[in-house]
Amino acid sequence: MRAEVGDQLVGQGFRPGQCEIVGVVLEVRGEDGGPPFVIRWYENESESTISPDPEQYWIRSHRMTHEVRVTDAAIHRVA
Repeated sequence: MRAEVGDQLVGQGFRPGQCEIVGVVLEVRGEDGGPPFVIRWYENESESTISPDPEQYWIRSHRMTHEVRVTDAAIHRVA
């Protein structure tokens, strides 16, 4: 599991009716982007250091939230 500062750590909720728990990666302490990560949880703004189990958590890249816009000019260049 690899992350960058600004990525989201997402896991299944622990309580009934809770779909996901989500936090933002504040710091990456492992080598080459690996855990442990310092996470600020959105639910209650608490911070924790975690080495997440990749079977229970996944990384949502902050780069995905800034998708590239396709313009008409770009479409014409490709076509």
